[in-house]
Amino acid sequence: MNISQIRYFMAVVETGNFTKAAERANITQPTLSAGIKRLEEDLGAALFDRGRGAALTPAGARFLPRARVLLQEWTAARRELRQAKPARQRLRLGHMPGLPLRGLSSLLGGFAASQPDVALETLEAPAATLKRRLELGRLDAALLLLPETAGNTALPLFRQRYRLAVPARHPLAHRATARIAELHDQAFVIHPDAAVMPVSERLFAEHNARPRIVGKAESDAALLALVEAGLGIAIVPHWLGHSEAVASLTLPELKSDHRIGLLWQGEPGPALALFTSYAASHAWSMAETPIGH
Repeated sequence: MNISQIRYFMAVVETGNFTKAAERANITQPTLSAGIKRLEEDLGAALFDRGRGAALTPAGARFLPRARVLLQEWTAARRELRQAKPARQRLRLGHMPGLPLRGLSSLLGGFAASQPDVALETLEAPAATLKRRLELGRLDAALLLLPETAGNTALPLFRQRYRLAVPARHPLAHRATARIAELHDQAFVIHPDAAVMPVSERLFAEHNARPRIVGKAESDAALLALVEAGLGIAIVPHWLGHSEAVASLTLPELKSDHRIGLLWQGEPGPALALFTSYAASHAWSMAETPIGH
């Protein structure tokens, strides 16, 4: 349980509506709902009767006065400590290009709004640059692809899968799935530095499929633009938004996915501890796959 979850609970009680409560808390409704769910799991009781909108259950009614006290005590404690602090805490956070923008915006904006005592500084850079800055102590943490052996210095947030994006007029556009062998000699556009490239290259070689590379891009968004233009097909993250000009297919043989999350070194400082707590309760949009799903 954390104070953000108590705030979410009180916002729902005071507004009488999950949507209005999310607006008041300056977060998305999935994030608020996830926070309430984790609070209920920690307490071992349902707080709201979902069948009656935002109506409190008997357990919720009993918890309400205690939640008010917890929030009041937290506010009083923070006020006292803020008066004693000479300066705001600083959190230097890096993130790699190509993350889901809606989820990233909600995460950073929601944290900044909930923790005004933390001065958040962000940097978008390639993963290699972020890792080097972490090693040199120039970043406190970074959002990127997590190594398999990150241990207790990492917080997984969601899994990134991959799909095949094809122009709407492409012969495969009416299909739900495609096989690697069918992609032989197809016009392809690629993001050479994408994490999925080594896996996809091995997979194509195993199936003796040789696509024709007709275009390259430096980001997944630019890659999708090339597909929209009809220049070729591409393998893109599953959450990447598609337009009417693009169809999305699954590749059953491409089973690779990657963990996206927060990485740091050593013992986290107070600001980073606050951020990891907030990030753990953050719900990414339905377009992404949370860890454990």
